[in-house]
Amino acid sequence: MALVLSGQGEKASPVLKLARKYSAYLAYPLLFASIVWLLLLPFQTFTRKGYFSENAMMPNQVYTVFGSEEHISAMSLIDTELALQSTAKDEGERQAGAVYRAFDSLGLDSEIQRFAYSEVPGVGSTSGVNVHGVLRAGRSDSVEALLIAASWTTSSNATNINAIRLMAGLAKYASEQVYWAKDIIFLVTDGGEHGVETWLKSYHGGGGLYVRSGIIQAAVCLELPPAKSYAGMGLFFEGKSGQLPNLDLVNIVQYISRVERIPAYLHGMVDAPRSSTWLEKYKRSAQLLLRQVSSLAIGKSVGVHAPFLRYRIDALTLSGIVRPTDPVSLEYLSTGAAPVMPTPFTIRSIGRTVESTLRSLNNLLEHFHQSFFFYILPANEKYISIGDYIPAAGLMVASLLFQAMHLWWMQGSDDMRSDNPKTRIDRINAYYAFLRRTLPNTIGIIARVHLLGVILLIAPIAVPHAVLTNTTSTAYVFTMALASVSMVLHISDTYWIESVRRMVDWKQLKAVVELYVAVVVGCLSVMNFSLAVVLFGVTGLPLVLTRVWTSATKIHRIANVCMLLLASPVCTLVLSRAALGLSPLDFTSSPFRMFLGDFYHFGNLAYPLQQIS
Repeated sequence: MALVLSGQGEKASPVLKLARKYSAYLAYPLLFASIVWLLLLPFQTFTRKGYFSENAMMPNQVYTVFGSEEHISAMSLIDTELALQSTAKDEGERQAGAVYRAFDSLGLDSEIQRFAYSEVPGVGSTSGVNVHGVLRAGRSDSVEALLIAASWTTSSNATNINAIRLMAGLAKYASEQVYWAKDIIFLVTDGGEHGVETWLKSYHGGGGLYVRSGIIQAAVCLELPPAKSYAGMGLFFEGKSGQLPNLDLVNIVQYISRVERIPAYLHGMVDAPRSSTWLEKYKRSAQLLLRQVSSLAIGKSVGVHAPFLRYRIDALTLSGIVRPTDPVSLEYLSTGAAPVMPTPFTIRSIGRTVESTLRSLNNLLEHFHQSFFFYILPANEKYISIGDYIPAAGLMVASLLFQAMHLWWMQGSDDMRSDNPKTRIDRINAYYAFLRRTLPNTIGIIARVHLLGVILLIAPIAVPHAVLTNTTSTAYVFTMALASVSMVLHISDTYWIESVRRMVDWKQLKAVVELYVAVVVGCLSVMNFSLAVVLFGVTGLPLVLTRVWTSATKIHRIANVCMLLLASPVCTLVLSRAALGLSPLDFTSSPFRMFLGDFYHFGNLAYPLQQIS
């Protein structure tokens, strides 16, 4: 109440008086400070050297043995079984049968899972086949397990047969050892993330799987495109909705890969050389951070590790970095024929990296918990903890709050902010009458816009398949239509209906909206800092930088509306697509297809926040 009445000349605490006096001037410095804080993150001052919090892991403290002739021969089992399954009509069934026979011959408890999924309910259907084999640990009772996964295709739609071959060799190696304290699950899918998600649902009580093990502690996913050798490994770890694996897993894999002479680089990006200038190092770190922010904000990841993170299974993907002049890769791109296996040295290095990682994970006495779950990585083997980057989000929220406080105190007429003690009762009565008249309309405008956003959120899912068969066009058209309806209603109510215009106070409306955006950004920054920064850039930044302005002439009002339309998310989307060389009306390449599918299957927050906010 003191906060509400302090704008009407009422007595208030010194803190409120100070805030009232300087709130109009604090929003912009705080916004500037938040931007500067973000720009400082790529500097080495904010980074810390990666380390292992879990001492029981003991990475690279064992003698690795993978790479013998028996292991290489086991890798060729996949090609042999594929040749025997050449009569199968369906390619997925052919591949699944080959992997099942190879796993079975290696002594694994194997099972085939057939599944079908829709991008959204009732819109399209895609079928696939999963195959998994379980190597039972001789020194445990199948209470815990580790997992190695791969899809038949890579993220770039190339064949991933090299990873399937390597899994067969690793299964042969693991079956020869007696020191395993956890079961090892080998999972092969031809449905990418959707296939892994279906398998995880069945594994965790959804039904349909009979060959099971215990709680999965960690997962390592493999992507090995056709190549004779690899320049290194790309390490991808981002999940949906800002989910990340424990930092210990990332640090251990990077350390082991470096020792095995095939280093794993974050997103496949090599750090700037030590002899580089500070500007070159800054640019390299900034590029890596931007890749992570974009991946975490929109939920797009490389590999099939993302679904595991939803089930509290720490996972990441190792992807081979192919040289542009690699002869095997060039031959595959030109002919499409099945590629030959990489060189023995390459196979041995990657296999021993996975072997040593499994040995370290085998030492885990409990689930990953000691290291960070919230972090960003500006360089290889460097990290920035949540305590170092979260102040930027706090400054963003503070800029919105201070401007909202100023606008709230400045709402209404100047007579209600007089310091004359003789008119105190009249000011309070007039102020409450003003709130009773305007606040319901302010809340009504916000509720109406959010109602349209909810309709937009559920419409592509609720509309029958017979009416609209293309998911992409459905989402795109609904976005344009409902956003346009919202803006038309808003313009008609505010600018051309005189009776309604007197019932709305622009300062009050903007103050309430800024409070709402501040709460959303503040809460979201703890869960998904990248998405919070993007959301602030789309909604919070225009709110802070724009001022409440009304014109006496209709021409100025129309010009103001046109400027707001150009800054709206719809026009921003169209202009950005045009800048990227995409047709603004090309539904087939709309990003809503990915957002909508990720929201339905993986609970990604990018789609609902985009539509409702």
